[in-house]
Amino acid sequence: MDIKRKPILKFILFYCIAAVFHYTATWIYYGAFQEGHPPYFHIEEFFSAAGCRFLYSLLLTIPIWYIVVNIIYPKSVLIAYLSHLLFLPLFTIGVYQMLAFTKSYFGWVFIWNRTGTVWTIYLIAVFYLLQFVVIHAYQYHQAYKIALQEKAELKQAALQSQVTALKAQLNPHFLHNLFNSINLSIPQENEHTRELIIALSDLFRYQNKASQKDLVLLRDELEFIQNYLNLIKIRLKERLEFEVSVHEELLDAKIPPMILQPLVENAITHGIAPKVGTSKLSIAISKSNAKLHFEIADTGKGIKEGIDFWNKGLGLKNTRLRLKQLYNADLSVLPNTPTGTKVSFVI
Repeated sequence: MDIKRKPILKFILFYCIAAVFHYTATWIYYGAFQEGHPPYFHIEEFFSAAGCRFLYSLLLTIPIWYIVVNIIYPKSVLIAYLSHLLFLPLFTIGVYQMLAFTKSYFGWVFIWNRTGTVWTIYLIAVFYLLQFVVIHAYQYHQAYKIALQEKAELKQAALQSQVTALKAQLNPHFLHNLFNSINLSIPQENEHTRELIIALSDLFRYQNKASQKDLVLLRDELEFIQNYLNLIKIRLKERLEFEVSVHEELLDAKIPPMILQPLVENAITHGIAPKVGTSKLSIAISKSNAKLHFEIADTGKGIKEGIDFWNKGLGLKNTRLRLKQLYNADLSVLPNTPTGTKVSFVI
């Protein structure tokens, strides 16, 4: 916990009030209203009776405060509290010795008898305990406020996450039903249009289903990619060729949902679509050392030098973050031969 300006100012104010209170009590006790007694507003009398004691207490408290609150407390609360068993006698002896030296140097009255010495040491020790009770109480109060704030933020984040999840489910569900309604209104002679709408509806159905799962079968993900590419091919026609290479035995492997689609979409949007002529998209999946190896390669325009491809849309960036969080894996992006881009990862 860092020592900031606001608590420092509060602490200095606490010291000023304590010094004035102690001085007032001492001034009254030693004959405030008797003839010849110094007036209340008397600088030397103030420092002699209270000012020096609290000034020295403040100077010794600051390093102890820093050590206990900033260094020890974050590591162990119990050790921080027990450390006062060491700092209390050091503080008390230190303040007493500096006070005795100062009063001797200026010739101020100091009670050297046994009773006065014990009483002075007692008051110094009690003030040490009092001030650190205040410090730790303030520290606990601040920590409690931060905990309440974090709890409220987490609650708000959880609520927002639930709303987002509901919206993610409702939007595809709404579109799926809407596509079905449109499909029913299309005349039977437009069979090709009906098939396109059914394929698009299937894409939204899968996206809605997959968004509610942590893992999906590889065969389902590839079927979704196949349908997606079929729809894209309607627009790009002969400019897009694609192939998927995967062993049958790997189709029952489980992978995160929608992990391939952003990479495929990125290859088409930034590589194949802008290029004149035919380009090929290849998806190759293999297994080695109990891990799945994925490679999405295209023969599109390729990567231009100096371009920050991690910020070209959200797909590449978000997929990289997901792989890092789920598998501590990285996404590799390299130029393809003879042209295009190759993206690969291992999970």
